[in-house]
Amino acid sequence: MPLGFGKTLRQSRSAAADRRAAQDVGAPERAVVLSEVEELGIGMFWATDADGNLSFLSQRALDDLGAGAEALIGTPITRVFCDVDEEDGAPNQRSLAFKLKARSRLDEQIVALTDARGSTRWWRLNGRPLLDPSGSFRGYRGSAVDISAQYAYETQVARQSQVDELTGLANRRKLNERLSAMLAAFRISRRSCALMMIDLDRFKQVNDTMGHPAGDDLLKQVAQRLQSIVKDAGEVGRLGGDEFQVLLPDMDDRGTLGELGNRIVQSLSQPYQVNGRRAIIGTSVGIAIAPYDGLEADELTRAADMALYSAKETRGGTFCFFTSELRDAASKTALLGDRLRDAVDKGELKLAYQPLVDPVTNEVKCFEALLRWHDEEEGDISPAHFIPIAENDDLIIRIGEMALKQACIDALAWPETIRVAVNVSAKQFVRPGFRKAVASALQASDLPPGRLELEITESVFVGDLETVDAIFRDLKKLGVRLALDDFGTGYSSLGYLKHGHFDKIKIDQSFVRGCTENGDINPAIIAAIVALAKALGMETVAEGVEAMDELALVKERGADLLRWHLSIGLGVLTIALGLLAPGVI
Repeated sequence: MPLGFGKTLRQSRSAAADRRAAQDVGAPERAVVLSEVEELGIGMFWATDADGNLSFLSQRALDDLGAGAEALIGTPITRVFCDVDEEDGAPNQRSLAFKLKARSRLDEQIVALTDARGSTRWWRLNGRPLLDPSGSFRGYRGSAVDISAQYAYETQVARQSQVDELTGLANRRKLNERLSAMLAAFRISRRSCALMMIDLDRFKQVNDTMGHPAGDDLLKQVAQRLQSIVKDAGEVGRLGGDEFQVLLPDMDDRGTLGELGNRIVQSLSQPYQVNGRRAIIGTSVGIAIAPYDGLEADELTRAADMALYSAKETRGGTFCFFTSELRDAASKTALLGDRLRDAVDKGELKLAYQPLVDPVTNEVKCFEALLRWHDEEEGDISPAHFIPIAENDDLIIRIGEMALKQACIDALAWPETIRVAVNVSAKQFVRPGFRKAVASALQASDLPPGRLELEITESVFVGDLETVDAIFRDLKKLGVRLALDDFGTGYSSLGYLKHGHFDKIKIDQSFVRGCTENGDINPAIIAAIVALAKALGMETVAEGVEAMDELALVKERGADLLRWHLSIGLGVLTIALGLLAPGVI
């Protein structure tokens, strides 16, 4: 044995013995310290045996759990302490069972447990595996802190950051995270998913006329209907306002998606009861499918947005799939919208007029004002192209008011027997102050109210019907005439005709064109509409007459007026008014 080694060994053994003696002497004192730590609320203590069963809970832990907590001793710790759901804002942590099986340290492990009152509590655990001198595992020894109040608050904050407060659906942030994670996982497994963008048609009308609380109630009902349709097939969320989104994993069949989209449109378009009043809205749906329409969340969302815009362009109330052509069309639409705003600012939009003629006397009774736009780059642009762009913006309000004022001014120069008809968009109609705008146009032009006809489409009946009726009554008090445009092609409005608001019904040109072909049922429809109008004391106009045989048919069926498929500018109209006389078209 080397010199001095024996002395060192003896000193080491003596020091170990001294430590053991000190530990034995200080054991009661340490127990007091631990008890005081518990009483101060700093922590609690627990232990398990080698089999993973709970073998010890300190007194404060027992008190925290309530009466009967002693019965937990001997229970597997994984049955007492449960993992928390990451959905509720829990940190990203390995499961308790995994760590115990691996005999890993427990550092700030958050667990949930149920107390004697059946309430859920949350503890933060720290623990270490205990080994005996031979290296055999003897169980865990650890501490715990009750963080229930703090955790409940943090959970609420986390949920609010991911859940729409009004409807309880996933919000924009959560949907984006889900979509990104879904696409990332699906790229690896080469699976597909679909994204639906849903926008409510005419929701703003309900919000403006019935108030925001009513609008909130309506949104809640929409959320419930969507969830009842989608069920477990996907996740429904609200992006904000009247926009919703549906994520559909493992779905790329267009037939299945089309059927689901149609069910959503039909369900959301059914009447709603809001504060004891009846409200009707519509909806449009855009559908994009990964990986075909996009591999990234932003890309797929843009594709679904373009499909939604296309659905709304086709008068809404339908669904549309994304195609590459829509991307090109979206770029053109954006450019056209910029030029349209410039054209409105410069006063480049003009009015042309189509004559409404008595088919018996051939006299012109009215001229319908139509918007025309000649663009320096594109040439003549059809209203079918630029009006939907204006409708998606409040630009339609400015255009509508301009057309109304100009038509009244132009009509004042015509014979007193000829009226002027002006189309009114649904947005313009329900906008607060519309009656005032009509009255202002009449006053500025000095046109008698009875010579002005306002043509309203059936889409105005989507929304708060009581408010719509009130607007009609106010307009009738002004003395203007009201015409129901495109009758029979939109929302069913037979129930609204009985209120007597309308002076005229316009038979849509889709019923007139081709009505002379063999086997066509349109003549019967025309006759039915004319009979209905006559019974209600209303005038009828057959739109889109292009041929002499069509003229003969609508005349035979009793239409009061017909609209030739032509339009003339103000200069030509001035000359034409000097020529038009009984017997001359």
